[in-house]
Amino acid sequence: MEVTNGPNYPYYYVNQQGRKIFIRHGDRSEKATSIEQNNLLLRGLNKSFDALPTSIPLSDVSFTLMAATFKQKTGESFNYATDLTSMGFMTDDGQITNAGLLMSDQGLLKQSKIVCTRWKGNQKGSIDGDALDDAEFSDTSLITLLTNAETFVKVNSKKPWTIVGMTREERSDYPFKAVREVLVNALIHRDYQIRGSEVHVDMFDDRIEVMSPGGMMNGSRIQDLNLKKVPSMRRNEIIPDFFSRLHYMDRRGSGIQRILESYENFVEQPDFYSDDTIFWVTLPNRGVATLVKKNKKIEQNKEKTSQEFLEDVEIRYKSKLSEEFRQITVNKIMDFFNKYEFKYSFNRDALATHLKVTSHTASKYIQKCIKLGIMRKESRGIYFFNKLF
Repeated sequence: MEVTNGPNYPYYYVNQQGRKIFIRHGDRSEKATSIEQNNLLLRGLNKSFDALPTSIPLSDVSFTLMAATFKQKTGESFNYATDLTSMGFMTDDGQITNAGLLMSDQGLLKQSKIVCTRWKGNQKGSIDGDALDDAEFSDTSLITLLTNAETFVKVNSKKPWTIVGMTREERSDYPFKAVREVLVNALIHRDYQIRGSEVHVDMFDDRIEVMSPGGMMNGSRIQDLNLKKVPSMRRNEIIPDFFSRLHYMDRRGSGIQRILESYENFVEQPDFYSDDTIFWVTLPNRGVATLVKKNKKIEQNKEKTSQEFLEDVEIRYKSKLSEEFRQITVNKIMDFFNKYEFKYSFNRDALATHLKVTSHTASKYIQKCIKLGIMRKESRGIYFFNKLF
């Protein structure tokens, strides 16, 4: 029996055992989960989760960052008296909606969170089970979550994007436009009904993986679709509309195309995957990807450090460090070098944590190491150990 679509979601299959809701997953019809049932109920009410009111009054939250960003991006002042209601962040009777909680300075929706990790190597815990850097961002506006995640990617890229005039330089490991598009989509299209969930950003030597909770709205799988013809469907309505006003995203649903265009000269391409519960995007590191025209590997770390070379470096490092530091500090800096070697960037906070000193002291240590020729400054706040000294 074939049943056509209708507007009054959800529809129930009723028998003597009760009534059930079924939903399409690819080529399968399966019993809907409680979260899927809630989504169908919202569709029937012509509402999205971010539009639902909460019990939080306006007096418990603030929107300072949102108003300031709105002014900066649009040139218009944010009118609290009218815009909070007209844009969907507050109901007519003064109750904050879920969208309001997500955009407030306090970020009171607990599942609004991003967990970022820079792994050592190409697998999680593949080398000594250790991560080079990690951070967790929560309890703040979606705007701050986006900014913090972008900064994490930039700091942990060997060739980060830089500002040149009024534009960003794109000779980087990861194209800024693609990174922003993936992070924005992960924040605004994720399923916020899944409690205890968060967006994950995992960086490896050869790629970034961004995972967000919630599959495709229509139950399809993106890996089965033509990426040039993916339908634009919004799980949330208010947040995407506001982000488009801030020019963080395009209303036309052309984000996937912009991501693909960033890799048009490379063999390795972005990968998209989804199932019933997650949406996964993988961006290759362009610094080690294969150029189509040259048809060969562009490897930033072409020379593998041999054991003999490392042993020689350690001897010279220790000799140099002994000129400025006590032996206990020399040993700690050498442990730090063995962790990062020449391949990975670091900042003063990473050194401070490893040496168990203040950030100010770590900065002084870095300056001494630069003077000794052991470290070098790549860009503002980004350092590498130096082969040439």
